[in-house]
Amino acid sequence: MAAVLVVGVLGVALVLTGLRGLLWAVLGCAVAFTGGHLTSRARAERRRRRAGAEVAHACQVVAGQLRLGAVPSRALLQAAADSDCMERAAATQLIGGDVGRALREAGAGPGREGLVSLARAWELGERTGAPIAALTLQVSDQVRGERAARQLVDAELSGPRSTARLLAFLPLVGIVMGRASGGDPVGFLLHTVPGLVCLVCGVLLACAGVLWTEQMARAARRP
Repeated sequence: MAAVLVVGVLGVALVLTGLRGLLWAVLGCAVAFTGGHLTSRARAERRRRRAGAEVAHACQVVAGQLRLGAVPSRALLQAAADSDCMERAAATQLIGGDVGRALREAGAGPGREGLVSLARAWELGERTGAPIAALTLQVSDQVRGERAARQLVDAELSGPRSTARLLAFLPLVGIVMGRASGGDPVGFLLHTVPGLVCLVCGVLLACAGVLWTEQMARAARRP
């Protein structure tokens, strides 16, 4: 749908304003797409981090309560009081439902994968009679370790990502230097067709570089 909309905008620009209008439309679409993509990815990443922190805390609370001798329903209720992700499991436990299934369903969202591990541990304890306290403690340690590793990867990737975004604006330095040396790079880029073609190509390459770097960073974060 988005591709059809972009093609439609470019077609209208070409018909109404000619080649110059088409080039400006391409430029605007490239900048808008890149900015929108980066913004949406940043929001999704923030939601994932918050969910991961919530799950890690919930697993820690459940494991701690069970180690202190609390019954499973009490442990889940205590975790649900601090973490929304445990509300379904706590409610299911109170009515005698399938807690493992409730945890799996709650763990379907990004950043909540730890709840799936907790569900496996819970089901293993119910099926074999193994102490749930020890199993949930292992899950809690695993979730915290995975979260720490992900944070380390994010910290290591922040430098290259910042560098890529900075390099995208590096051509502006060339424009300033050209202006300082007595030339008119702005006029060439904005008011001539060859200059506008160069501007569009440069912006497209810069946007592609930023998006490529972001994609590599996402690939590096995958387990």
